[in-house]
Amino acid sequence: MNVKAERIVGWEHVLNNARATVGKSELNKEPSDLFKIKILISEHSPIRSLLYEIVWEDIPYWTAMHFRTHSAGFKSSDDDLCFIQTQRTDRTQKERDNLPQDAPVLLRAQINAQSFINVSRVRLCALAAKETIVAWKAAISAVSKTDSIFEDVCVPNCVYRGVCPEFLGCNYYKTDAYKNALEKYRAVVETIRKPL
Repeated sequence: MNVKAERIVGWEHVLNNARATVGKSELNKEPSDLFKIKILISEHSPIRSLLYEIVWEDIPYWTAMHFRTHSAGFKSSDDDLCFIQTQRTDRTQKERDNLPQDAPVLLRAQINAQSFINVSRVRLCALAAKETIVAWKAAISAVSKTDSIFEDVCVPNCVYRGVCPEFLGCNYYKTDAYKNALEKYRAVVETIRKPL
């Protein structure tokens, strides 16, 4: 599986939209890294204007469907779009009924920053399908080539909430790795206390 990401609506829109909410004029410039991390951590609404296109080549069909049906992520706003390669027999000349669930397909999605955080909370959980975790980590890695701060804000729900909310947890919260991840995330959260 190959994963590519491209930022299609940039940070200047986030900054301009944030300024609009407090009655300030547009600056039309790239904001500071501190502004970026603060607004992502606080999850203020202007982050929904930061938009990425992610392309997974040769992703298993069933894994693509894990993302396509993610109501708290890929369809959290009208800006989020998801396109999956068809398996229709008349288009592929392959009998659809004979294709396995892991048949490789192309998945192209446009997803905003808030959605990216939402999907991470669930698809990075150790209880998610391992293949889905791998595919989502690849998306985070691809986006991080442009915006490295995403690696700091995309965490599983147990780290995000500080406790495991699952009925039958995986016991990750009992490990030193969890304690380290939680400490690292809380340090990132503390950046919102720093003045711009």
